[in-house]
Amino acid sequence: MPAIYLRLLNYIRPYWVPFVAGLIAAIPGGGIDGAIAWLAGQGLQRIFVEGQQNLIYLVPIAVLVIAALQGIFRFLEAFCIRYVGASAIRDLRNKLFTHIETQPLLYFHGQSSGVLIGRLTNDVAIIEHAISQTFQSMISRTITLLSLVAVLLYQSWKLSLIALSILSFIVLPVIILGKKIRKSSRGGQEAIGDLVCVLSESIQGAKIIQSFNLEDFQISRFNSTNQNFFHNTMKAVRAEAMMSPILAMIGALGIAAVIWVAGYQVIHHHMTLGSLTSFVIALLLLYSPIKNLGRINGIVQPALAAASRVFEVLDRESNLKDSPDAFKLKPGPHHIKLSHVHFQYPGAPDIVLTDINLEIPSGRMVALVGLSGAGKSTLANLVPRFFDPTAGTIFIDGEPLQHYTLASLRSEIAMVTQDNFLFNMTVQENIRLGKIDATEDEIVMAAKAAYCHDFITELPQGYKTEIGERGVRLSGGQQQRLAIARAFLKNAPILILDEATSSLDNESEAMVQAALNNLMSGRTVIVIAHRLSTVRHADQIVVLENGSIVETGTHSSLAEANATYTRLLTAQFQRPEMSAESRGES
Repeated sequence: MPAIYLRLLNYIRPYWVPFVAGLIAAIPGGGIDGAIAWLAGQGLQRIFVEGQQNLIYLVPIAVLVIAALQGIFRFLEAFCIRYVGASAIRDLRNKLFTHIETQPLLYFHGQSSGVLIGRLTNDVAIIEHAISQTFQSMISRTITLLSLVAVLLYQSWKLSLIALSILSFIVLPVIILGKKIRKSSRGGQEAIGDLVCVLSESIQGAKIIQSFNLEDFQISRFNSTNQNFFHNTMKAVRAEAMMSPILAMIGALGIAAVIWVAGYQVIHHHMTLGSLTSFVIALLLLYSPIKNLGRINGIVQPALAAASRVFEVLDRESNLKDSPDAFKLKPGPHHIKLSHVHFQYPGAPDIVLTDINLEIPSGRMVALVGLSGAGKSTLANLVPRFFDPTAGTIFIDGEPLQHYTLASLRSEIAMVTQDNFLFNMTVQENIRLGKIDATEDEIVMAAKAAYCHDFITELPQGYKTEIGERGVRLSGGQQQRLAIARAFLKNAPILILDEATSSLDNESEAMVQAALNNLMSGRTVIVIAHRLSTVRHADQIVVLENGSIVETGTHSSLAEANATYTRLLTAQFQRPEMSAESRGES
């Protein structure tokens, strides 16, 4: 745990000036409670015992002035410390998001989106509450505690030893219950991640859930996960609830012991009434900061559990980094070569790609075909270095991919995939993602090239129309054409088209295919297709089966070979006939 404290403090270090200012303000702000306790005792002694009745008007005024000063100092302390806390959390949240964004694609394959969202939102919010709300209280209450202890020792060190020895037992339940709170809080935070995951799936998969009548199943999943969260929450609540009465009982024991012993001393004139008054007031005031420090412990423990989960993410280093001597890939047409490439997903038993040897000359179009699971998409994903081969090397222009910076490599590649991800922004903003500094004219030209300008102009606000999360306000074909427009705008020399026309009707497909043919001129293109009719014009067709290349050639040469490609053709073109026959029989 000390290591987590130190790591959190590192985020405070850049803001040491307001932190020191808050600390300076906390000294008088927290110490004035001790002054009030001392002043009340002295006033009582001098007015009622020594007969200085003129002080009866001055002491209340002095108390009010001191209280006003305390309010000013506590405002300065709270503002400065909370500014530091909010700034530190902002930096932590930015760093966490940046770290997640720079993780390789395989990292997200092995993570629940709900867990990651929970760590970025819920866990960071818990840490924010602990730093912004309790850090300030901790400093102020500690100084208050020290000032009151000083008053106790000044008035009677013997009584102080009795009171403080009893109050020291507070440490034990704080430690024991703190561990229980931290453990339960971590379980609750993990349950929050599961809740977010179920909720996200239910929203994004609403069509599937409704079509399969899975509403009750999802409700049951959510209720079960929510019950798990409730269970962990109540365990933490139980521990926190036990803290207050235990501390109250220990405090009551201390006060009772002091009253018994102090009363004896006053009766036998070993202690003045004023000293006793100061002592009792200081002791009563002492209970509040001790109780608050116990309450703070109940807030800090969940924050430490949340911080450990956040640091687990931050401590995971990306295995895809630029090497120290990496250089930029120069713009222009590129030649791609795969030499003895093997690939296996981490933790998976099967090898996805085996001994892939392939050359793609610049300006040529290569189509990857095969049954589902043959390794086509995995092979294409190796080119932009979404992950590295398990063995073998991929070259671009004669240099291994690892020799180029990731940013320069990916800036030379445009992708359109089956899962055409669109953002919850306007049409124009979604297309502009292909080139952030693109002008409106360039965006319109890209849209026209992808044959989506006409339907965009028919939208309520045209290019300024918000399309909703994942483009839900557009049809599947419209979503796909926007993704293609984005690739047009990027105008990269390497194109990777993963079923880029899969969501288009025949007319749209023909228009987009004609536009793609123009775009492919002088560029290196990798096309993944299940519909073999879309790749007949490819310069080279590569047939994959069980992760290996079994055939290469043009459409005509492969069709004449009467092997794997021919079987794929036959199966694909016979399927519509078989479907028609089955419908006729029924």
